[in-house]
Amino acid sequence: MMMMNQYDCLNKAQLSFEYLHTNSTTHTFLFGALAELVDNSRDAGSTNLDIYTRKDPSLRGGFYLAFLDDGCGMHYDDVFNVIVFGKSGKRHTLDSNQIGQYGNGLKSGAMRISNDFILFTKKDNIGTCLFLSRTFHQEEHITQIMCPMPCFDLITQQPIENTDNEQINGTRTYTYDKTKHELEMYLITKYTPFKTIDDLFKQFNLITSASGTLIVLYNVKLSDTGEAELNIKTDPYDMLIDSKNRRNLFDDNDDSTPPEYRSFRAYVSILYCEPRMRITIQHRRVITKRLPHTLYKPRQYQFKSTRFKTRSEQEIKKCEQELESLDERIREADSQVHDIQQRLGITYTIDERTRLRKLQIHAADLKDIANRLRTGLLRKKSELNTTKILTFTFGLNIQNRAADGVFVYNCGRLIKMYEKIGQPNKKTLYCRGVIGIVDVPSIVLEPTHNKQSFADEKEYHFLLKNIGEYMRQYWTDTGVEHYIKEFWETYGYRDDQLDRPPSNDPEAIKRRQVAVPMLIQCNKCLKWRRLPYSTNTMPLTQAQLESWQCANNTDILNNSCLLNEKLEGIPEGELKQKSQEINNQSRVLSRAPSPLTRSSTNNKRISNAEISSTTLNATSKLSTHLSNASSSSSSSTTNSQKRSISTSRSLLTKAKPKKKIKRRIIKTHDTTNDDDDDEEEEEETSLLTTEQTSRSNNQQTSLLDSVTSTNYVQILDDDNDTENIDQSEIITVGPLPPPTIGARVSAMYQGARRPGQVINVNDKRGIFKMRFDEFPSPEFDYSFSYKSSAWSYVGTPPPSTTTTKSSIDETNVNENEPLFNIAKKFKALIKFMLPPDWELTREQVTSMNYDDLSKFDVGIFMQSYREKMTKIVEQRKADEAHWRTLAQRLQTEVTELLNLSGKSIPIDCSMEDFEQRIQNYSTQVEKPN
Repeated sequence: MMMMNQYDCLNKAQLSFEYLHTNSTTHTFLFGALAELVDNSRDAGSTNLDIYTRKDPSLRGGFYLAFLDDGCGMHYDDVFNVIVFGKSGKRHTLDSNQIGQYGNGLKSGAMRISNDFILFTKKDNIGTCLFLSRTFHQEEHITQIMCPMPCFDLITQQPIENTDNEQINGTRTYTYDKTKHELEMYLITKYTPFKTIDDLFKQFNLITSASGTLIVLYNVKLSDTGEAELNIKTDPYDMLIDSKNRRNLFDDNDDSTPPEYRSFRAYVSILYCEPRMRITIQHRRVITKRLPHTLYKPRQYQFKSTRFKTRSEQEIKKCEQELESLDERIREADSQVHDIQQRLGITYTIDERTRLRKLQIHAADLKDIANRLRTGLLRKKSELNTTKILTFTFGLNIQNRAADGVFVYNCGRLIKMYEKIGQPNKKTLYCRGVIGIVDVPSIVLEPTHNKQSFADEKEYHFLLKNIGEYMRQYWTDTGVEHYIKEFWETYGYRDDQLDRPPSNDPEAIKRRQVAVPMLIQCNKCLKWRRLPYSTNTMPLTQAQLESWQCANNTDILNNSCLLNEKLEGIPEGELKQKSQEINNQSRVLSRAPSPLTRSSTNNKRISNAEISSTTLNATSKLSTHLSNASSSSSSSTTNSQKRSISTSRSLLTKAKPKKKIKRRIIKTHDTTNDDDDDEEEEEETSLLTTEQTSRSNNQQTSLLDSVTSTNYVQILDDDNDTENIDQSEIITVGPLPPPTIGARVSAMYQGARRPGQVINVNDKRGIFKMRFDEFPSPEFDYSFSYKSSAWSYVGTPPPSTTTTKSSIDETNVNENEPLFNIAKKFKALIKFMLPPDWELTREQVTSMNYDDLSKFDVGIFMQSYREKMTKIVEQRKADEAHWRTLAQRLQTEVTELLNLSGKSIPIDCSMEDFEQRIQNYSTQVEKPN
């Protein structure tokens, strides 16, 4: 002790109370500060967390905010570590699910919300208070941080009177001092809302469980208007952030801002990837969500990478340094213990024994910490070179299409939400409504201190880039891109404004409920159950959702808390290797749509103007070759006919029929054998010779028009080599009739073929303008020529004016025949599966036309069929059990009767044995007759 006193004259490092404010500024998002206190309850193993406010006009803001949980609680020693900034025992634990790592969340979060807080904790009937107040420091003009920490025996409600010789479990750092205790109580009753000792113990009594913690925040921060930042007046069952207090998180209005940025209840509902805690806000339970199971068509992908090493390397280096320093401290502590033991010998005074015991305890603590560090270091080294595997989960949010993006969790805790990845802009339907979810372990990416981002921005952006690639793969796997507009209209999204909510039409609501049945958490056992959809069941009210238990489940297979949790598995997908063309399209789609421009590379899209200019030179050479090859050209004029792309391709490919052509095909990876090339050349040569004998110069002119309007161009050089530029791989057979307003067409745009609708036609210029389904805005409208092959009709195009009636009838017969067969089989399937008491009879199903079949709701039909079949099976099982019981009772009665008559039959014989004995007795009785 004297050695310590001699250093009192030296300068000491101090922590100014101004640091409390500086530390709190890391939280730019108010809900992020509140979530720090929720995280502490989760790490403490709490099952219940109650977040509520109490009105108190004497406080700034007019209320105080409380967090009450039933977690493991804390001893005095644990509470003492709370005020040690940056110290956390969670960082060195083997439990990777612990969220807190920095030992800073309580102080930074509480000081961001309010000016003062007081903590009550209970464990082993020992209650401890922690009082941290900026108001106290400011009014008393104290520059250092002072924290009163009284400790009580909750049974006797008296302070714990520890001495140096007697230490109660968990209070080794606490020594009772009457003067100190009285000063602590004086400050607490003066600067907290609890003015008496009784008020103080009432707070301990609120912790009804064996252990738990209560945190009270008061003197909350105010906004520029003088109101509290946390709005508790608008909704009595929620805590809201007004738009002016969000610090420009969103530039949009309140309607387009996700509710998680406005409502604390909504934010907490998705705060954890797998919620296992019953949370109430303002005495109303939060309906938590498991996002992957609330999506339509969910699919998960395994992402493997060895790149995420920064975090592991930093942790290993830091752990080695800590371990090296700790070993030195252990050696020093052991040396002090051995030195005292050798110098004092066998006899010790009380003071010497106390000093020796403290040194031994200190050395033991250091060794315990070192052992944990070594275990953690070995684990981290083994994980360094391992491949990190992350699971990306994607799904469609049909309940709210505008609420899309990626949710990034760390150790099950939300870090980033609504990250826009894979979408060009807000006005496109590409990847619209897709939600992505990934839970990143701390060993892969380390979160920042405020848990609102990640420390390594470079690796985080690498992660987002890969998530975007997998999201585009998911979009392709779902297949909705082929009928994207119709898909969203099915679930009530009929407005061109993509941020609008879905329709509340009963039919649309029913379709959304059938597609994704409700997933709810039991209020008793906290297990998740899927509620089967039923047309006869009314939607659950808010009160029913809060108090719902497994016993209320209509599904008899999951209506007990004793049954295991059963959730449907999410199918797995795989990232497919894309060709160069698809990769180019993906890069184009990842940017905002812009007018088509010429690219400097060969594998980019070439405009129609370039094709026309390029083809002029090619066709001039082609005409020369055709005139030389043709020996009997006719000079008479014939009607000009446009050639199909296949004919043009064959003509261009064989300019000189006897000379082998060299080919270079752009943007393809397929190769053909030389034998196949020779066969194709022979066929093309014969076809070319036949056509050349009956073709005039006018036909060559029409050939120029045909080639000019196509996206497949062949350029012939002086050596007769051919260069192919394949643009769309879409071959149109014959000319298409001019489109009309409202016609459904598809066209090449931004490197992909996209459907849309004709909105304007100009017959004089021979062009039309279309609007794409994926870009339903006027700035993305595009014009095409009637003669261009870059567009085609969706489905069957309207017949041209030269089409004869017989060809029309033949086409209709050929097209209607497969449609008729499909409809016939569909009707037979419906009649075969027709549930009892269905609204349609078999005769009505037979008379259904194509329109009726297209409107037939297969989802409702299958749900009804499943329900009816389940009831039939259950009824048959019940009947079987009933008759089996009757048979067993009859067997017992007959057995007793026969035993009384002298016919011995065992009472416990089986039914088969009983039947055989009865037959034998009947035979014996009939023999004398």
